[in-house]
Amino acid sequence: MYTKKEVRENAVIDAKNNLPDKDDPNFSQFEQEMMAMAKNEARQVKAKFEPELEMLTGKHKPLFKDYQRISMDYEAHSTRIKRSEPSVELSRGKYYILMILFVLGEIPMNSLAFAVFGESQIFTWIMALGVAVAIPWIAHAVGILLKRGSTPWWKSGIGVGTLLFLTIGGLLAIGYVRVEYLTDLNAAAAGGISSFGNSKLIGAAFIGLNLVILAAATLCSYFAHDKDPLLEHLHRRTNKLNKSMREIEAKHNKLLTKQEQEIQRIHQQTQEIIYYYRKINQRERPDHQKPKSFERDHELVIGDKEDEESKKMLNATGQFRLQDQTQVLRPS
Repeated sequence: MYTKKEVRENAVIDAKNNLPDKDDPNFSQFEQEMMAMAKNEARQVKAKFEPELEMLTGKHKPLFKDYQRISMDYEAHSTRIKRSEPSVELSRGKYYILMILFVLGEIPMNSLAFAVFGESQIFTWIMALGVAVAIPWIAHAVGILLKRGSTPWWKSGIGVGTLLFLTIGGLLAIGYVRVEYLTDLNAAAAGGISSFGNSKLIGAAFIGLNLVILAAATLCSYFAHDKDPLLEHLHRRTNKLNKSMREIEAKHNKLLTKQEQEIQRIHQQTQEIIYYYRKINQRERPDHQKPKSFERDHELVIGDKEDEESKKMLNATGQFRLQDQTQVLRPS
């Protein structure tokens, strides 16, 4: 860009030469040169932001295609079952947190039982961790079977009964081993005299705690799932895609806004220079008359159509709704 001194010098020279002519609607050569410089700077700004904008657009396109396809399936399935939202009382995040707490609560109780095998501490904790994960996982399956059921009911009933039978049987076996271990500890501590009654009571208490955790985890699974697995899957999938697209759109729009601000700053600076040039030019002209071209404003147009298409493309939800409305209004 020219400095203020250079602009003044050019304005004085043009005024003495009666440029631009007062009846000439075309811009002076100096103004055209200024606008060409401004457009060149604006193109450089766009070139600076273009790679990252294209990268975000490339990430957005496949997500939008998946979102569009799954949303159509979601709408069709919701219409078929006459329900659009899953009926869950426990959010997915809270459900995962509770399940992790159940696993952590199971580990110390089970490690006490597996210590009887006399293995190293790391193998004892590995065995305890395996059982600690298995119990909430079984509860997860039982809760889903109870919530979704089947027709006839005995099909899911067999699955629930089998899982509960095996789990409770396993807990009783672990409880027996735990009682034997506690009996040996008590006998060693009492000089060979075993307090078997206390060991059985403690073992029964541990089994009771295991069963409580099993029941609690089963209830969590029951309240965290919907009766319709497809509705739940489509709802979760569309929400996930929508969140990912919104994050990309936010980054894209932030960059686009920054780009537009820089281009607008260039345009404003150019307009200020041109305004100063015209003021000096008119003041230094012999007749002091305002040329016809000074009544026109300059416009800095750099890829406005491409920017509008980019904004429209990244407004996924709005575009999808517009497409739905077009399909509804289209005559059959």
